[in-house]
Amino acid sequence: MNEELEVKNTEVTEVTGESKIPNQASETDLKNEQLHKDVIREDHEHDFDAGTLQDKTLEELIEEARNLLIQTPKVASVRLKVIRDIFTEKYAIAKDEAREAFESKKTEESLPFIFDKEPLIHLIKEIEGEIKQAREEEKKRIIKEKQKNLARKEALIAKLETIVSADETLDTIAEVKEIQKEWKGIRVLPKEAINGLWERYNQLLNTFYDNHSINLELKELDRQKNLEAKIELTKKMETILEEKSLKRSFILLNKLHEEFKNIGPVPQESREPIWNAFKSASDAVYENKRKIYEALESEKETNLQKKQILCEKADLLNAVYPKDLKGWNEKAKAFDDLFSEWKKIGAIPKTNKDAVWIQFNGVRNDFYTRRKAFFKELNAGRNENLKAKQLLCEQVEALKDSTDWATTGKAIINLQANWKKVGPVPEKLNQAIWKRFRAACDHFFSAKNAVYSDKREEELGNLKQKESIIESLKQLATSDKEHKKAFEELKKINGEWRTIGFVPHKDVKRINKAYEEANGAVYTKYSSQIEAAKAANLGEHYKQIKETSPNGIKELELEEQNIKRKITLLNEEISSIERNMSFFARSKTADKMLKDFNGKIEKAKKQIDRLKKELGVIKTVKRPDNSSEESASSEPSSES
Repeated sequence: MNEELEVKNTEVTEVTGESKIPNQASETDLKNEQLHKDVIREDHEHDFDAGTLQDKTLEELIEEARNLLIQTPKVASVRLKVIRDIFTEKYAIAKDEAREAFESKKTEESLPFIFDKEPLIHLIKEIEGEIKQAREEEKKRIIKEKQKNLARKEALIAKLETIVSADETLDTIAEVKEIQKEWKGIRVLPKEAINGLWERYNQLLNTFYDNHSINLELKELDRQKNLEAKIELTKKMETILEEKSLKRSFILLNKLHEEFKNIGPVPQESREPIWNAFKSASDAVYENKRKIYEALESEKETNLQKKQILCEKADLLNAVYPKDLKGWNEKAKAFDDLFSEWKKIGAIPKTNKDAVWIQFNGVRNDFYTRRKAFFKELNAGRNENLKAKQLLCEQVEALKDSTDWATTGKAIINLQANWKKVGPVPEKLNQAIWKRFRAACDHFFSAKNAVYSDKREEELGNLKQKESIIESLKQLATSDKEHKKAFEELKKINGEWRTIGFVPHKDVKRINKAYEEANGAVYTKYSSQIEAAKAANLGEHYKQIKETSPNGIKELELEEQNIKRKITLLNEEISSIERNMSFFARSKTADKMLKDFNGKIEKAKKQIDRLKKELGVIKTVKRPDNSSEESASSEPSSES
């Protein structure tokens, strides 16, 4: 593909027919050639968008590789390496995932693991072999063509030598022009022969034009035409400035240099001016493209820094390994996000390309290796969990036909609790083992429910009564009654609530929560009035609870425990405030903060005093007046 670029002479010597300006083009052409090589090399590496390949499947990568067979062998070889590296990495990951899935579903009867995408490896190797063969044939063809072109130019030099050594005729100029035209059309040559051939050819041309004076007017006219051609080439330099592609810019620049060299001599007085003009235009193009090239190189440095930052993020992400499935999945997503960000970053300097990728990908591979080990261990644990759940199934199946509803019901509920404690089982067996366990549980409870259908009707009736009481509480919370009447009605409603029996088990939490919220709404509305009334006659309040409730002593004990807990919390709050006071004592706003702290402490102490008085009243009311109260306090509650 780029063999023509190897044929660029390191000297852009003007073919003037004279030997007075032998090496004027050397410095410029060397700079152009070096930068051209850099651009071409970079272009080979980055004109193929490898980033898009990361999202392709293995089959799509094979198709991309097969499409390379229509490319030139050199391009195909370079691009296949990129595709092959991505294919190899994806193939290894896919094979590991398939093996993991196989292991998780493996049974004693399972056949050995076979990866269904293994034939793709052979396909890409076949394509690689075809491209290698084509590349070798291309190299041989190029070498053969170079040798053939060398022989042709040697023959032209021999012919030119004959013309130079012979007497000039009217046809001599035409013959030389024909030799020049044919010489210009022969481009690809062995690199080591280029300079020697050019020097011999150029020397013979100079000798021909200097030593032969026949047809002088024709010769001068020809030199004038050559001058016009070189002027046109100099003007064409300006068009290269508008070219966007650096690669094409330097191809065009070298092409103009080649054409300039192969145009014949110009008039003596125009030799140096036209060369200087051409050289200035060439240098301007070179300088412009050099700045663009340097800007691209600077951008690569910026991209390198971005990728180095991603490497550091990957190191931090991989510093601590998760302990559970959720943590591993979250970190896997974080690594995927980092890799997506990595692919969006452009090219980086070639010298850093491999190192920074090895660093980043090494951390990724380390993470996924450990993640794979975690899932392998997790799958092993799931097999143990399966055995535990199978044992629970056997236990509940042994109990499902029992008619000892109370004892067996508790036993099955305990088995259900144990079921929840057991971890996950292999995914393919999860539903089956759960259905087996659930069927046995449902069998027992369905039989029990059939026996207790009358009880359920009663519970549903109790539920409706409690829902009616909650509606009464909601109406009381929105009324404008005097607080004493509201409080009396509230006590009456509470007494009715306590006399109602059980409700369906599934509604217990809901109805109790609704009752507490409705009851709290009433207390919130009449809180200040109720607190005042309660403070005025605490003894009567707690005595009423003791006498009207079937489990009054237990309710007083619960109230006593609540008050003690409140006192404890208040004391802890005071201690916390006092510690904060010592901490903030030296701050600029200490006076205001200390004043606020003291206010909070005083408020808490007043609450403690009030609660202690209330606690004393409860203890007094709790003292049994007769044996009937003591026996009543020990009866179990029928509350649901």
